[in-house]
Amino acid sequence: MNREKYIKKVIRLLNCSQQQKKKIKLDLENDIEMALKNGESFEDVIQRMGTPKELAHEFNENMGVKTRRSYKKIIGIIMGVVAVLILGVYLLVRSLIPEYQTLGTSGLFDQKTVEQHMEETILDVSHLDIQAILENCDEKMKESMSESLLKESILSLGDLGDYQRITSQRYTEIKQNNDICVVGEVVALYEQRSVTYTITFNENYELMGLYMK
Repeated sequence: MNREKYIKKVIRLLNCSQQQKKKIKLDLENDIEMALKNGESFEDVIQRMGTPKELAHEFNENMGVKTRRSYKKIIGIIMGVVAVLILGVYLLVRSLIPEYQTLGTSGLFDQKTVEQHMEETILDVSHLDIQAILENCDEKMKESMSESLLKESILSLGDLGDYQRITSQRYTEIKQNNDICVVGEVVALYEQRSVTYTITFNENYELMGLYMK
């Protein structure tokens, strides 16, 4: 390393104004020139003054300036934080996205039992048996569903007439946050018209959701 490169490296590591850098550069050039005239070798001068990084650090401390982190380090830290945030968001979103599976995949549900519980719920709705429906709800459903609200929802369907039969049914398992439930879309025929039910049960066949249209 020659004198010019040494001084350039020192100046580049300084955290001060351009005016201060010019002054320090001039002082360094003069000090090194004087030392060389007094018989010191350039290697001796470097050994006495220290490496460019050490000398620049000393200047920064004397000026009361904290040494800045390099842009590469700052960018690296920012990228690391961003990566962690992205991973966190990805995992959160992934946990919120339900996985749809064919009925029977988990081994918790079988077609016949699911069909039985679905029709029992439809019969309770058809007979306006509010108490039976609420007794079969899970805790969250009980908290969100009152007798008056449930009764109002059923009566809003209008005059259906007597229940006849189920005309179509489709079931699927849904896995979300390690919880598995079964959802059925069932079309029930009444004397006056058909009603489409969307009914959800947990693995204990407790009612988690009831939608009618």
